[in-house]
Amino acid sequence: MMTREQASRIEQRTLKMSICVVLIIVIASLGYGIYIDSQAVILNGIFSVLSLISGGMSLLAAKLVMKPEDHRFPYGYAHIEPLVLSANGLMILVVCVYAFVNGIKGIFAGGQEVGASQVIMFGGITGVVNLAISAYEYRIARETGSQIVKDDAREWLVDAGFSLVTLVAFIPVFILNEPLRTIWAVYADPVMVSLMALLALPVPIAVLRRSMREVLMMNETGHEVSNRLASVLNELKSVRGIVKCKPRVVKTGRTYFIEVDIVVGPDFEYQTIAQQDRFRERILKGIGKPLEETWLSITFTMEHRWA
Repeated sequence: MMTREQASRIEQRTLKMSICVVLIIVIASLGYGIYIDSQAVILNGIFSVLSLISGGMSLLAAKLVMKPEDHRFPYGYAHIEPLVLSANGLMILVVCVYAFVNGIKGIFAGGQEVGASQVIMFGGITGVVNLAISAYEYRIARETGSQIVKDDAREWLVDAGFSLVTLVAFIPVFILNEPLRTIWAVYADPVMVSLMALLALPVPIAVLRRSMREVLMMNETGHEVSNRLASVLNELKSVRGIVKCKPRVVKTGRTYFIEVDIVVGPDFEYQTIAQQDRFRERILKGIGKPLEETWLSITFTMEHRWA
């Protein structure tokens, strides 16, 4: 099993590769889209620009989260990751809405005809590249457990969907008979822009929903770590002198902030510091997460108002 430092190096190397490929696609999409006057290809380029920005932000976040806590950030930099993911999700959501509105406007304006063969060729090439990068990043995300790389892979998958949907949408131009061929050739571009925007909407919404939970520090009820903590605390209730345990679990980025307030009576078994440290070790072992991935705070009190 790779260490956290090894996983971080692989994560950063993968994001750098992603940024380089995105930069090439941005130049190609915007330049070619303007050349053939295709809104669908230009939209693909705009999404690639967003991927470039989000890739740079993700790389910065991947470097920051490895830094230890300091006087400015006494709880570390784990919160940077969900903030970056939220910003990325919001950018994609705004562009999806904007693209959908523009596509509808284009339909009502009577559409515009573009070279179908040119769009199909471009869609095929970019679609294959996007799928290949997405598959590679999903594999890296599984190996390293990186949520940033996983979300970047999702963005590549969305881009691949755009490219392949565009490709498929223009194929009927070579199949349909007149007058349907002419009608579809004129409306295919704005229709595909609107359709692609709708197809992409679930991705930023899902990213925002998850990352905003972490930004707002919402409780991880029902999560695997919460369940393990509840299980180990349930076992420890048999310890003499424990009156009540109140756990709190919040996930921020790749760090779990766990606080357990334990109300004890005068006959509590673990009176010395060394005994209480062994108690903490039992809880950490039951959680099943290494200490570098958890911010574990366990307090003992005889006053209910402190729990």
